[in-house]
Amino acid sequence: MSIGRAILIGHLVVNGPVLGLLAAGAVLGRALAGNLGLGLFGGAVVAWLWWSLAVPRWRAWALARGADAAELQRVGAVTGLVWPKGWVFGKTELPPRDRH
Repeated sequence: MSIGRAILIGHLVVNGPVLGLLAAGAVLGRALAGNLGLGLFGGAVVAWLWWSLAVPRWRAWALARGADAAELQRVGAVTGLVWPKGWVFGKTELPPRDRH
């Protein structure tokens, strides 16, 4: 699989829902509590949890299809899909547990 295709799919399946969760949080916060900021904060918490779960699964999926790990990381960081290597926020990725 090409890096470009893997990154595009990553943005669709990881960052697409992140944006939706942020928007939903804002709308719900405004509608239910009359507080846009509170809604954005709640949406950000849920979106970050989604990102933390989705990125390692997307990465494993791309690597299983032949994507180069170093290039996937490099281009993913440049395009905003993943954090640059070594950044503290990257440590929030929650890899899947072994099922064995």
